[in-house]
Parts: sequence; structure tokens; C-alpha cells
Amino acid sequence: MFSLLLTMSVNTQADDNQEQLLNHIKELEQRIIELETTTVLSDPETRVKQIEVFVDANGIEHDTQVPGSKRRITYQRERVYRRQTINEKISEAMEDASNRNVQLGVDAAIIIQNVQQHRGDNKTADGNFYQLASTDLYFTAGLAQYTLFFADIVGLSGTPPNNEIDGLTLANGYAARLVQQNDLSLREAWLMTELWDQKISLVVGRLDLTNYFDANAAANDETSQFLSDALVNNPALGLSENGAGMAVLYDPKKSFSFRMGYQQSTSTASNLSDALFLLLEAGYQLNPFHLGEGNYRIWYREDNTGSGTNAVGVSIDQKLTAGITFFARYGSAENAASSNREKHYSTGLQFAGGLGFNPEDTLGIGYAYTNPVSVEKEKLLEAYYNLAMTEKLHLTFNLTYLQEQRASASTDAYVIPGMRLQASF
Repeated sequence: MFSLLLTMSVNTQADDNQEQLLNHIKELEQRIIELETTTVLSDPETRVKQIEVFVDANGIEHDTQVPGSKRRITYQRERVYRRQTINEKISEAMEDASNRNVQLGVDAAIIIQNVQQHRGDNKTADGNFYQLASTDLYFTAGLAQYTLFFADIVGLSGTPPNNEIDGLTLANGYAARLVQQNDLSLREAWLMTELWDQKISLVVGRLDLTNYFDANAAANDETSQFLSDALVNNPALGLSENGAGMAVLYDPKKSFSFRMGYQQSTSTASNLSDALFLLLEAGYQLNPFHLGEGNYRIWYREDNTGSGTNAVGVSIDQKLTAGITFFARYGSAENAASSNREKHYSTGLQFAGGLGFNPEDTLGIGYAYTNPVSVEKEKLLEAYYNLAMTEKLHLTFNLTYLQEQRASASTDAYVIPGMRLQASF
């Protein structure tokens, strides 16, 4: 009887083990089915791997050590297949299509300003309102890996206050692009390619060299930061219009960077040799006293127009805290008619990182001083608040105090409140 019970128990246990084994096989089959339906075998890829070989006196390579052989590190190429999920394959295809398609971007702005003159005899601008509308159409196209084509068509219409104020710099930085009323112009059109593991960028075409030189994180963009041109770029740069040229940028994504470029300085020149701006710049990024990221740049400009002039400048932006950035510029330019040099200074603070009403709002205050070789001088103080209404729509309120010392030794002073509505998509 006991033997019969023992036999039945062994049979029952064997049946249970067999059932578990069948269930496990079914699970493995299901996993194989899922693997085959969600992965694809990619095209063969060439990979390079490091291997160790031993070379004897006759130059013959061996996999293991032999008498008289020397150890050597070499590299070997191999063709392999890599399994990818279908989602990876689809994402790669969509990204490749996106990089090769022509993309369109729009940046539009309306700027309204009022001038109140409280000092000076010439009251031409006193009490007047000014409005300027600007629209930029951006075209980008990926031509090949790390190669991009870019074009910017700008249309401007309206009246800035600069003509009636007659300042040394522009109270509205958009007016630097205003060539003719109600006209479309090609502002930029260039081809950029990246070389040497994307450490070197080469840009060739119709350029605006201020996009690559005298950069500043807190004072470099009239569309979102300061509106006054003296706080957008260093006046000592001396660039009055865009032109044909080239820029070479070396940026190993570390602390040091270097760039050089040239650009035709005027469209009325008969050849490039008679209208050439040459710019060199070295930059260094560091974190002094663990305050935050800081960028320190020094540039040199050579201009062969007329009798030839040169200029040197410095641009600094340094984070003081996570939301506060200090900026400063200095520029000194040679004057062909005098032994003295023109000078420009600017400094200020930008507040961001949740210090405003909305997390994306920014607030800035800046001061600029321009002193050419003549008795004329300009002092400018501007404050702005950039309100992020949506991700693509911003409303900026700005207030500018402008003081102009004229050649006659008289002084004109203006208070210029303004508002900028800017949309980009």
C-alpha cells in the first residue's frame, strides 16, 4: 500500500514539473514573437575596436605572446548588424526627414515709443509718438550632416525716433536694419558646416558678424532685451550694414574659444579689398568663486575703408546668482581725423529665473556712455521688463533716459517710454 502511494506521489510531482516546463516554454515563445515583431535588423555598420597583438621579429602578428615578439595596440574594423526597435527606426527616419526639409520661422515685432524732451532748445521730437513694425522670415535647410543653409528676409515699416532726436546711437535698435520704407531686404543668407568633430564651424555668405562677435548673454538682442542700440552691441565695432563675408569659429565646447571673420562693410564699394572689416575674438568661460557661468571676450577690428581704422573691445557677462547676470562692455576705436580714440562703456544687470511675475519674465537695467573724439557725448540709461504672455508671445515695457551733448556745447535730454510686442513661431 505504501509503495502504491509513493508511486502516485512521484507521478503527480512529475506531472506538475512537466506542466511548469510547458508554461515556461510558452512564455519563451511569446517573448520571441514580441522580439521579432518589434525589432528589425539594421543595415550593416562598420565599427572600429581596439585589439592587442604581438609582433615578432619578422613583422608577423600573433594573437598570443611568442618568443621575441613585442606587444602592440592596433585597431580593427568589423561589419556588424545591430537590432533596433521599430520605434527607433521610425524616430531616425523622421529626424532625417526633418533635417533635410526646409523649415520656416517668423519673428514679428511692433514697437511704439513716445519722446518727452525736458532739456534743450530744439523741441522737434518733444511729445511725438513713433511706431516701427518689423517682420523676419527665417528659412533653414539641412543639406547634409552638420551642414545648414540659412536665410533671413526682413521687412520694416514705420518711423523710429532717431531721425528727430539725432543721437550718437539709435534709440531703437531695429532701425539699424531700416534701409527703405515698406521694402523687403535679404538680411542674411549663408551656408554653415561643422568640421573636426563639430569643433570648427565655417560660415560663408551674406553675414551679420555681430551674431558671432561681441556676444553678450544679457545685452545682445533688441527683440527680447534692451531696445537701445548702444546696449545691443558695442558702437566701437563700427559695422553699419551686412555684407558678403566669412566667419571661422573654433569652439571645442570647453573653456577657450576663438573666432575670426571678415565682411564687406559697405554695399557701395567696387571691390572687397576697399571695403573690408576683419574681426578677431578670443573668449574664455569660467566660474569665478563658484558664482556661476561667466563669459569673457576680447576682440580686435581692422577696417581698411578710407584711411583705415582699428578698434579693440571687451564683452563680459557673469552670473552673480542663478537669476542675476552682470554685464559690461568697453570699446576703443581709432579716429582717422584725430590722434585721440573714441571710447564706449556700458554696464548693467539682468534679472531672470523666476524673479518676475512669471518664471520666464526678465528685467534689465543698463547704462551706456559714448564719447567720440569731438565734444559730443551721449549718456543713456534704459530699463525694461519683458513679460512672457505665452511661450511665443512677449510684451516688453521699456523706459529710456537719453542725454546728448551737442557740438555747440548745449545739452538735450529726453525721456522715452516705449512698448514692444514680439511674436516668434
